[in-house]
Formats: sequence, C-alpha cells, structure tokens
Amino acid sequence: FLPAESIMSSTDGNNNNRSESCALAATLIDPEQNFPQRYDAVRSYLDSLAKPVGSLGSIEDYAARIAALQRSVNPKVTPVCLIFAGDHGVAKDKSEGGMNCSSYPQAVSRKVLEGLDHGIAGASVLARCNDVPLRVVDVGLADGPTEYEWSKTVVRSSESKVKGGTKNFCKGDAMSESEVEQCILAGRKETGKFIDEVEASIVLFGEVGIGNTTTSSALIAALTGVDVESLCGTGASTNRDGINDEVITKKISIIKKAMQHHGASPMKDAPLKALKAVGGAEIAAICGGILESSKRDIPILVDGFIVTTAAMIACQIDPSVTRLLLFATQSTEKGQDIALNVISDIALSHNIPVPVIPALNMHLRMGEGTGALLAMPLVRSSCAVVAELATLNEVLGLEM
Repeated sequence: FLPAESIMSSTDGNNNNRSESCALAATLIDPEQNFPQRYDAVRSYLDSLAKPVGSLGSIEDYAARIAALQRSVNPKVTPVCLIFAGDHGVAKDKSEGGMNCSSYPQAVSRKVLEGLDHGIAGASVLARCNDVPLRVVDVGLADGPTEYEWSKTVVRSSESKVKGGTKNFCKGDAMSESEVEQCILAGRKETGKFIDEVEASIVLFGEVGIGNTTTSSALIAALTGVDVESLCGTGASTNRDGINDEVITKKISIIKKAMQHHGASPMKDAPLKALKAVGGAEIAAICGGILESSKRDIPILVDGFIVTTAAMIACQIDPSVTRLLLFATQSTEKGQDIALNVISDIALSHNIPVPVIPALNMHLRMGEGTGALLAMPLVRSSCAVVAELATLNEVLGLEM
C-alpha cells in the first residue's frame, strides 16, 4: 500500500493537472463560443492527452464534434436508430408502369419491414447487439398483396405516408410538392418524438426501399450536374461481389432518361425541386430527420450511400447541418464520394470543420442503417477518450 501522504500528493497533482479539462469545460459552456470555436478547443485539449498528437485519427474528430455539440467534457452516448421506408415507382415492373431498375422485385421492401417487425432482419440483430433502440417508419411503401398489421412497437406507418410509393420519375414527377413537404415534416416529427422518448444524444438513420440507389444517383446527378456514368453502382446485388455490369448499364440509361425528361438545369442546387422530380419518400423523411437533429444540436452517425445523399440534401437546405455529421461507412456506390465532396465544400464555404472520411471501409452495402450500427463502438470510444483519457501532464506526474 502507498503511504497516505504519497496518495495525497498524487491526488493534488492530478487536480492541478485537470486544469486543462476545467478550461475546456468553461469554453464549452460559454454562450459566446460558436461551434467551430468549441470544436477547435476540444481538438486542442485532445492534443494535450497522453498520446501522440492526432494519433487516434478520425476518433478525435468524432470526439471533438460530439463534445462541442453537447457542450460537455463528458459527452453521453444514448443512441437511437430510425429507419424510414418507401417504395419507388422507377423500381416497379414494366408491366406496372415502372422501369424495373433493381435486381430485386419491389415486393422485397415490404418483406424486409416484416423481418424488422419480427426482430430478425439485419438492422434488428445489429441494433440489439450494440444496444441501440430501433424504430422503423413506413413513409411510402407500395401496397402489398395482403394487408400486414405493423406491431407499432418497432414498425409503424406514418400519418403522412405517400400512398403507394413514388411515381416513375422517367415519366413524370416522383412526388408532388405537398408530398415532399409532408415527408420532410414526417421525418422531423418521428425523429423528434424518438429523441424525446429516449432522451437520445445521437441519431442513426437507415432506409429500406428497393430501387433507392437508383433514386439517390438520380438526385445527385440532378443536384450536382455530374456525369451519370460516374455515379452508378449495382445497388442491391444478387451476387457476392456486388458487381453487375448489366444492372449498372440499365441504371445509367434510366437516370439519363429521367434527366432528359425533367431537364437537369432547373434542379441543380435546388434540393426541393430535385426531391419532387426524382426523389424518394424515405430520402425526404431522412432529410427532415437530419434537419430536426440539427435544430437540437444532436450528432448524426451517417450510414451509407442513401443516407449520405439525404445528408447532402439537408446540407444544401441548411449548411449548418455539416457540423453534425459522422460518416460511418464507405459505400461501394461511386456516387457517395461525390456527395461527400459536396458536403465538404459546403462546410468549407461556411467555415465549419469538414467532416472526416467514413470510418469503415468493409464493402458494406446492406442498407437498413447497418453500417452506422456497426460503427457505434467507435462513437462510444470517442466519447470515452475525451472524458477519461489522461493528459500528458497527469501521466508525467504519476508517482510510482
């Protein structure tokens, strides 16, 4: 056992050396400090910890972003995962007026929700093992052959649902203006409700909707004007490597047809017009959920391609959204890099710290928020680093 005076001496030293933490706490609660100033203060504090400067890489950005948003040196991690589901007219079979854009029939969307409702789908399993409450909201599924009553415990239907899903955007607008507005509002309402119920401090968004990689690619093409060939991947694939050149060629043709029908220039940098012309109900709802989270200063753990597309749209509507974003996973879809570049440019132009590159690069392409759920341990770790890791001065002051 150490002598009492030795313990007291060590404790006194630690108290003195915690001055860095106290100074950071004062900065974080100062109402005069804006987000970039708070973020920079946390990064400076992280540089003082017992590790080589910057050696925890993206974890340090996560830590600084979350602590700055929560204004706390002891950021809490209380996550929720909210999945929005919607069907796409462009994914319907050609006999039903669609373009048959996906490797899977549209009916699969409803079956995925049934699996989620029974707790046996991918997001169900990963949410359980990572201790993340899960909720799924139908904002635009197509009608099924039989009516299935959602449990309303996990899966529920929105009161503002786009009946029957969106329309085929190669032949007309995917949604009406009022449908876009009601989906964004539904996303805000459901997100706010879930946050309040759990007192959540971080939100993970996911999506379900056969054809939504085609829709996301169309949205990015419309909003950025980039060449369609540089956007498209296979999406939900029927083979293990996730590459199907025939499907990619079909998607490129479909999106080009949509751009010709609508005229690309009116949609460029016009997120609400683009959502109306070529959007998806679940993408609009996620966009609304992100905007609601921004209003509450709650960080977002961003899943793959579709959620990144919704985040890009939210940033175009409100550039301050860029401060919230923690990108969980690098998508196999090429269009995600274009969306990430747009988000980075928006952050830079508004003097907001640019979000770091996606944390995981594991060829994830399942959707349902699974990439974000898999990244939750990184979020927990980042908060523990800022709250618990000793400063270099504390370590140097230890008495053996």
